[in-house]
Amino acid sequence: MKNPFDVLRMKEQELLRVRKEMDALRIAARLLGAEDIGPEKNAVQPKMQRVVEMP
Repeated sequence: MKNPFDVLRMKEQELLRVRKEMDALRIAARLLGAEDIGPEKNAVQPKMQRVVEMP
């Protein structure tokens, strides 16, 4: 049987990793949206929203 504290620690580390990946993707999306790509520049860009964290 796994120790619940070890499982919790592993899940918290995984959560931190996913949050870092999400931040990196947000930065990449902003950079890609800032590029001058010609006629597609005037295309409608989706609104980016923050994720609500639940306790």
